[in-house]
Amino acid sequence: MKQKILLHSGWTLKDAENKYPLLDIPQMPAQVHDILFSHGIINDEYQYGNTSGCRWVSGQKWIYQTSFECPAWEKGIRIGFEGLDTLAEIFLNGVTIGKHSDSYLPVRYDVKDIIRPGQRNELEIVFDSVIERLEQLEGEILRKGTPAGAQASRYIRKSFHDFTGYLGAKPDFLKVGIFGEVALELIDEAELVDFDIDYSLNDTLNRADVRVSALTAGAAQGNRLGLAVSCPDGTELEYSFAVEEALDIMVQEPMLWWPRGHGRQDLYCFSLSLYSEDGRLMDKKTKQIGFRKLEMVECLDFTINKRQIKLWGGNLTPVDGRTACENPERVKEIVQLAFDCNMNTLRVWGEGDRFGDMLYELADRMGILLWQEFFCGHAQYPPEKSVRELILEEAEYQIRRLRHHPSLLLWCGGNECFMSRDFAKPGEEYGAAQLFEYDLKNLCARLDPGRYYHVNSPFGGPYTNSPDFGDTHSYTNSWYVPGGEIPKFVSENLRVSLPPVRSLKRYLKTDKLPQPVPLTHGSLPWPEEFEKVTSAESFKKIPPIEQFYDAVNPEQMVYRFGMAAGSYLKESVERYRRGKTVSAPFAHRGCKGHLIWKLNTTFPHIYSSILDYYLEPGIPYYYLKRAYEPLLVSIEVADHINIWIVNDTAKEVQGTLTAHLFDMGGNKVCCSLDRPFHAGAGEAVPVTTLDEFGQFTRDKLLRACLKDGEGNVIGSANNFADIERHLAFPQARLSLSCKDNILSVSTDRFARCVELLGSDNGDEFGWRFEDNYFDLFPDEVKQIRVAGCHSNGIVTAKAAYSPHVSQAVYLK
Repeated sequence: MKQKILLHSGWTLKDAENKYPLLDIPQMPAQVHDILFSHGIINDEYQYGNTSGCRWVSGQKWIYQTSFECPAWEKGIRIGFEGLDTLAEIFLNGVTIGKHSDSYLPVRYDVKDIIRPGQRNELEIVFDSVIERLEQLEGEILRKGTPAGAQASRYIRKSFHDFTGYLGAKPDFLKVGIFGEVALELIDEAELVDFDIDYSLNDTLNRADVRVSALTAGAAQGNRLGLAVSCPDGTELEYSFAVEEALDIMVQEPMLWWPRGHGRQDLYCFSLSLYSEDGRLMDKKTKQIGFRKLEMVECLDFTINKRQIKLWGGNLTPVDGRTACENPERVKEIVQLAFDCNMNTLRVWGEGDRFGDMLYELADRMGILLWQEFFCGHAQYPPEKSVRELILEEAEYQIRRLRHHPSLLLWCGGNECFMSRDFAKPGEEYGAAQLFEYDLKNLCARLDPGRYYHVNSPFGGPYTNSPDFGDTHSYTNSWYVPGGEIPKFVSENLRVSLPPVRSLKRYLKTDKLPQPVPLTHGSLPWPEEFEKVTSAESFKKIPPIEQFYDAVNPEQMVYRFGMAAGSYLKESVERYRRGKTVSAPFAHRGCKGHLIWKLNTTFPHIYSSILDYYLEPGIPYYYLKRAYEPLLVSIEVADHINIWIVNDTAKEVQGTLTAHLFDMGGNKVCCSLDRPFHAGAGEAVPVTTLDEFGQFTRDKLLRACLKDGEGNVIGSANNFADIERHLAFPQARLSLSCKDNILSVSTDRFARCVELLGSDNGDEFGWRFEDNYFDLFPDEVKQIRVAGCHSNGIVTAKAAYSPHVSQAVYLK
């Protein structure tokens, strides 16, 4: 049978000029910076994004070496490389077996005639300097020019933002080396290269017609294939068919795969085995699929299994800027935090890295839909055929690799390619338009015809970023954008905020943060020290901090930025989710989805992510989590105060809505009203106005609560009729207790933005609170589940504007 032998031991690294001693590699895969750091040759500055002191690394030629014994084997032998970054020449026993220049593509080489079975073999991978290659390209462009105006870095197929400081590295970070597994593959007389599972569901969703076909290599003619299907209910099915044939199966009453919140994620496991004529197993592959009927009613308006699905989620960027080596635990934690934030969609950004299988398997199991982009970004692409062919080869690899996943929602040509033209050269033709509008589109139509291909993000309309057509990237803090109130689809929405205090101290490597500075005309909105860990003119992208009290210490500054970003997200996302105005209550919801820019942070970096580099959720994370609640209560303060219910669950809801006008100073309810409500699945319904309350001073609080027919609270919300800067909040005293991983919090007076912090012998990182940074009324007892990596410690609770701190002992 085909065998895979990982070559992950005995590796060394050296520089081509022998300036440094031969270095043992402690674990593989590992990139050059990781190895140099483990030997103390470079310090940890690069891990924080400060790469100026180690930029020389990318100017060197580096050589990986190992020796291994190949078992005695008389059939096919290959060596495979899952991740080489980027310009590599590979030698086996002194013979060149190949050159590789695309970090997005794995590569395999037939070495049957070079390898020495039963003996030691020498493997060497030489990585050329990307900096030197960049300089060569820049010289060539200057000499001959490029009609499309493409940058030299766009000729090099490696992580887009290795060449920029956008994600937090300064001035850039040109990673180099091996970041995926290296394996010896012993091939039998024939092998199973891949297999496809194509299916269609009928309109009543009670029958699936499935076709399984295999791609084989070697002497497979006349051999048999065996298919084992493990069904979600435990049923096992077995089939046998010839290699030359396709197998057709009819599945009656298939168990369906649903996005999260709409049903179960039932998965069928297909294991295909290739047998020789005498019945010997030669190769085997396994894939999981989920049966779902995916249809697009209009651009980015999807139904799954005949049910309209609104897409609420975030943008996923490279999980760790220090290395392209994947950290499965970090990927898992980020996806879990997305799930906990009530997201049902993640956009795999085209300017990021290639993700391994774990992301897609997690998304399948958790019901998270994936917007998958090809690896193109905010730039012009060169007209050279070689570059175009590499991009298409990458895309074909991704399509064949990922198309069986039920979580895969759509393909997209890349990020902001056409929009970069609009910013730099408005009105001109985009030079690489054919690549995105025809070549990639036709490739997707041929290889994955049942899935939508989106030309680019954003795309559509009289100008690329028009909110009225396709998708839009919402930069309404910097640009006036007509139609931005209720756009068709928001694929990026951002406001810059600060990470929690504990993380900010780590970012800046200090225990004493700089003091806030007054905001004056033409000045930065924060201390100049923060400019070390931010980029992309982030000072222009701040939320409405002017609506909050001026900060007099670093803690208040973090609160001010966090609450401003959180309040912006609350207002904008609730408006998008309603998707219509109260003047047209029976209209269809105009906005089909919203994706926050961005979910995670690639380096310790101040920008717009709702998770910081250490995966600590800040204030905007929890505000977005509440705005993404499948059953949302929304208090819209406009010419009239309107209370809406947005129901993105799978079932209709009904019951009683109770609204209060609350007096913070008097610590009492001034007036209230009750209204029956009913909201069907997928509906946004204005239930009532608060006109009955008449006129009232703006220091009162607005509160709404939903109860079902049994009196259970199923939703709640509160809002202000004025900006926070104008309000005087009471000094609330909180009561806090903990039992069985559940915190119970109550208050004597209204508590603004209750912050929970955990400490395990001083370790404040890794605590996961089900809710945080929430408002609390004196008649509430809020219960919050605690998770994370700590089994004991002290939890503190404190309301903003109050000096009083409460503590409880946490024992898991």
